[in-house]
Amino acid sequence: MDKEHLVELISNSLIFENKNLQSRESSSEIIEYLNRLNLDQLRTMSKEFIL
Repeated sequence: MDKEHLVELISNSLIFENKNLQSRESSSEIIEYLNRLNLDQLRTMSKEFIL
C-alpha cells in the first residue's frame, strides 16, 4: 500500500471511530498529522485498525 492510501484509510477509520470529529477542521488536522508520518509509521498504525 502506498502512503496516500494508508493516510486515507487511517483518517477515515479515525473519523468514523470518533463521532465528535464531524468538523472539517478536525478531519484536516488528522490528515495533516498522518501525512507527516513516514510510511513505516503509517503501516504500523494501519495494523492496529485491522486487528
